Amino acid sequence: MNIVETLKASLLASALATAVCGQALAARCTDDIVNLPAAKPGAKSLVEVEAPLDPMTQLRLIAREAAKRSAEVGAARLLAEAADYDLEETKGGRYPQVSVSGTVGAGNTKVDGVTTQKGNLSSVSLNMSSNLYDGGRLNRLTEWRTQLAGSAKYGAAVTQEQVVLEAVTTALERNRYRLQAQVYQQYARKMSCLVEALEGIVAEDKGRASELVQARKTQAQTELSRDGALAQSRQIELRLRKLIGDKLSLGEGITVPLAAVPEIGEINRQIEFGNDAQQLRTQADAMDSYARAVVAGQKPQLNWALSKTEGMAGSAKVSSWQAGVSVSYSLFNGFSDKATSMAASKRAESARQQLAELLASKFARTAEIYDIATTSLDRAKRYVDVLRDSERVRNFTFQQWSQLGKRSLFDVMSAESDHFSLRIAYVNSLHDGFAASAQMRSMGAGLTAWLMPEQKP
Repeated sequence: MNIVETLKASLLASALATAVCGQALAARCTDDIVNLPAAKPGAKSLVEVEAPLDPMTQLRLIAREAAKRSAEVGAARLLAEAADYDLEETKGGRYPQVSVSGTVGAGNTKVDGVTTQKGNLSSVSLNMSSNLYDGGRLNRLTEWRTQLAGSAKYGAAVTQEQVVLEAVTTALERNRYRLQAQVYQQYARKMSCLVEALEGIVAEDKGRASELVQARKTQAQTELSRDGALAQSRQIELRLRKLIGDKLSLGEGITVPLAAVPEIGEINRQIEFGNDAQQLRTQADAMDSYARAVVAGQKPQLNWALSKTEGMAGSAKVSSWQAGVSVSYSLFNGFSDKATSMAASKRAESARQQLAELLASKFARTAEIYDIATTSLDRAKRYVDVLRDSERVRNFTFQQWSQLGKRSLFDVMSAESDHFSLRIAYVNSLHDGFAASAQMRSMGAGLTAWLMPEQKP
């Protein structure tokens, strides 16, 4: 047998070995393919795990648990409650102030050296006083406290919104890496099939050993990627448990409601009346009211007072009463009132400038986030079409290699690598779009208003 005939025989034996060993595993390896759903509202995400609750209910539970468990939200709510009590304290200045006092002791009274009273002394006094005119100071202070209380409530709502957004985006990231791990696991299984097939081929044709080494290397790399995604998922799971506890059973389906991107025009209208914008407005109004209260405090202050005293001085009974009106007016206080009023006015203007900057920043950021959301979800839809073609290519390539021996292992591995890389890109595009959609809602009326409409600042 010459060299040409020997080479032909070797190639024939290799092809037969490939066909025989490949056919035994072709069906199982091909079954690892998972059909991909369309990326559109109402569709499930890739390799979805069914959850016991519908997606919207899961999102609501995430929001409620995050708000309930957050100490930061609790602290903000306590500050809002404290501001309400400050308001009640200021309102109390409208009512007459009533007090009672008493004394018991010994005393000695002399007039021109002659003792007029001596012995045990005791007395009880009842005092009443109230404001008749203060130039509107108390009204301005009440407005100030009312606006501060409103600002505190909006601040608590802003804090809660931040916590809810963090919980939702953390849940989305958890799903992202769990799905990545599942895709890598399927890729690793496919590589395991190829390795098993090649082991049978190499047993018949030692010249194919390099292909086996290459397949094992790719399998090991895929397992490393899978383990990395699992590690990321575990770490994010720990953060999620800190936010919502470990009682909720969540599935990948929580992404479904976020597939619908809200209209940018509606979000921009909501931004102008969002909690953070309203907080700055009420802060500015509060500083204006305080400045007016300081000015009013420099006007004449008119009060009425009534007191009644009953007592004993030795064996004598003493009784007295007094009623009248008092007037006070500050002539000079070192210009401290003017400085205080100007400081409050400057703080009001500062809050308004912060509001203008906040609105400008959020409008610009909304346009960016909207583009990210729509582009990512559109890219995911386009990936679906590409993946269908990629799936057909990998199937044909695998069949031609395993059954006909017309393709090399490197063709098979290239097709598999390309296909699974596209699936990872599909998962990332979907979750980029979902995260941007959640952020869009948060920048408008808020995720809290969307998921928990019963809670209002």
